[in-house]
Amino acid sequence: MVIDPEHGTIDSPLHPDQVSIAPGAPEAVAALSKAGFLLAIVTNQPASAKGKTTKRNLEKVHQTIVRLLEAEGGHIAGSYICFHKSEDRCSCRKPRTGLLEEAILQHGRSFNKKSIWMVGDGLTDIQAGQALGLKTAFLAAHKSEAVQILKDHHLQPTLWTEDLPHFAAALTNKGD
Repeated sequence: MVIDPEHGTIDSPLHPDQVSIAPGAPEAVAALSKAGFLLAIVTNQPASAKGKTTKRNLEKVHQTIVRLLEAEGGHIAGSYICFHKSEDRCSCRKPRTGLLEEAILQHGRSFNKKSIWMVGDGLTDIQAGQALGLKTAFLAAHKSEAVQILKDHHLQPTLWTEDLPHFAAALTNKGD
């Protein structure tokens, strides 16, 4: 975990050496892959645009994340990264849907909204998924704290779950 020294908030890793994977995430990726889900990462990473690190470092961070997530035999089909700041108003930065649409289309899947999940721990993840009519899963260990935030933004995820392992268990147990 990296703490932003200016704001005191948790920041994304700025260098591959700072990457850590949540407990159970590689096993969850493996379970979802085994169940037939195609998995992709769609992420906002503006640190290079803000001058905190280089774009190359962020690319290496994502290569490390993918390698660690695949450690238990799962497969990440692609990692799609928006390097812009929110002020850039690009079409790829969540909550806009450009990068998410690219990820879906690039893998040759028909745009069957009933079979695609947008999973994340941020408002922009749910906003982007809902903008495309996808099923959404909000990962929040402290659901009570997140409920009001989502209500304030008029968002209702399809599924609330604590973390990626719980999401994987919900999908693989239901067969969705």
